[in-house]
Amino acid sequence: MNPQAVGLRAALRVADLLAGGPAARGTKEDGEGGGRPAPPDLRRAAGLLSRADTAPAHGAWHAAWQDVLAQERAGRSRAGLGWVLTRLASGAFPALDVLEIGCERLRLSRLACAPGAAGPETVRLAESSWTELAPASGVLPRERPGRLFLLAGGGDEAAAGVGTALRKSLGAFVRSAYRNGTEPLVLAVRAVGWQPLERAAEESRTDSGALLCLRLPAHWPMAPDDLVAGLPLRTTVWLAAAHVDGGSGTVDLVRRPLFPAGSRADDRTATGPVAHVPVTAPPPGATTGESVAAVVAAGLDEPASRWRSLRVDRLELPPGSRTTLRYSLRGGNRVELRYDGHHEPEFTPWTALASGTPRQLSRPCPVDLVIAVEVAGPRADGGGVVEERLQEAAAVVAAVHDVVGDEDTLRVGLIGYRDHDPLHRSHDHGPVVRREGMYRAPDAARALGTWRPCPLRHDFATGLEHVPRELSGWRHLWRADSHRVLLVVGSRPPYPRARPPRVLRRGAPVRICPDRLDWQAELDAARHYEDIACVAVVDEPAWMDDPQGEPHLASWADRAWQAFGAEGRFGAGHDARQVASAVAAPALCLPQDGAPIRLVVADGTAGDWQHAVAD
Repeated sequence: MNPQAVGLRAALRVADLLAGGPAARGTKEDGEGGGRPAPPDLRRAAGLLSRADTAPAHGAWHAAWQDVLAQERAGRSRAGLGWVLTRLASGAFPALDVLEIGCERLRLSRLACAPGAAGPETVRLAESSWTELAPASGVLPRERPGRLFLLAGGGDEAAAGVGTALRKSLGAFVRSAYRNGTEPLVLAVRAVGWQPLERAAEESRTDSGALLCLRLPAHWPMAPDDLVAGLPLRTTVWLAAAHVDGGSGTVDLVRRPLFPAGSRADDRTATGPVAHVPVTAPPPGATTGESVAAVVAAGLDEPASRWRSLRVDRLELPPGSRTTLRYSLRGGNRVELRYDGHHEPEFTPWTALASGTPRQLSRPCPVDLVIAVEVAGPRADGGGVVEERLQEAAAVVAAVHDVVGDEDTLRVGLIGYRDHDPLHRSHDHGPVVRREGMYRAPDAARALGTWRPCPLRHDFATGLEHVPRELSGWRHLWRADSHRVLLVVGSRPPYPRARPPRVLRRGAPVRICPDRLDWQAELDAARHYEDIACVAVVDEPAWMDDPQGEPHLASWADRAWQAFGAEGRFGAGHDARQVASAVAAPALCLPQDGAPIRLVVADGTAGDWQHAVAD
């Protein structure tokens, strides 16, 4: 063996480790990276060599670096890891001890799978650096580069007694951690190519009876999560939430699957699938302003009292507001939260969160409901479409009245709107043709029964953009402590403020609003300053569902209806009680002696959430 070549390789390994190692240079474990990694800083590597050494020949550094990479690829081994983890997950191994041997540190950890847990839990039993263990501390240099150079195989390690010192220190470390000899042991040598460390680990394997010895690149992670990254979830992981029924005021615990049993993170990148979950904060009258998102592991038929929390986060989420939580599955069956707002860990146990959630809301605050109905429809059906909208609006009024109960709690204002006359110019006429209220619920239903349809003038838009401006004229009618809702019952989207792009009006004569109203800005202002919630019941025109017709126009219309239905968007003919729930749920308050709802509230399609089974 050429001593100079050994020294060059050892120096390159140290320089590479000081620069971040294989993890920093992105070396693939299968050696199929996008190209050969560049060598580390040669000046740093050359500084590790003894001045007595002869100068390397031309190309020697390059050849030594290729040897380092080749040994790194050939020396890696995870053989047997899958079998061991499978035994652990199945319960054949109650626990598994992992001894990690690194270039600078040692760590002993215990992996164990609790009954019903999504994956193994890691308990750190002991961790130490080589310089803290005798007799290694007596033979290794104090300076880090020189110490690493000796551990990488450089210098005269035999004369220094490095091998013997490493073996004795390794044995002493394991004994000092009081390892239970009944648990199977796995060695993980995180120092491929560092010969003194690999030899010490091999002798330790013989002495300890370890099941296997893994050889991994020179890298030291915070925990051995990369070793269990490929282990699939043993049980489904869910997001737990509260479900508020605005019709009855009942509160239930629900859950939505994030990652089904069998999901796994990539065993190389330690990253896995991502789940997006829409949620809302609890109603303003039923929360203290804090919202908690709890990720739990549970079987399909397990009651909420037996769900096991994996992570619980306290979110900065204003009452009644909406957001989307993004969860990713990481190595070691860890779940990470990606949320743009402020969040921090919540340490309340899951059992306390579940048992402390109130199950019945009551004492609704006053509800001021403004219903805007599109009263223009095609002549061909004799006004039947408009009559259906008016009946639907009346049914929602009755359903909301049933929810709030008290006659004086609900007040209803009515707006009727239609499309612009194509021949009129700015301010020649207004598309809002009816303004009535505020009524009590029975009077509002009777008033809707007297309205008559208007003829349709335009297929692709209507004067809905005038409705947000109308709301400013109702400001003096709002009650000071009321929950305010705009409910739109219509079909076509508002006129755009400016001429749409040509691609948006390929075959559709899309006109602009003659008054050039910026309905989006006015709706945002009403929501912000008047605290108005938006619910929509939409009988979408046929062209919105025709992919061969006007897809760009349909997408624009869909975005408009999303804004007018921010707190709830329903199709025509939807159960009026569910629409009433979206209208009235934020108005419900806690009973006088009730605790607040701390969990986030389920949002999105009801079928995505599963109600907790009874204990």
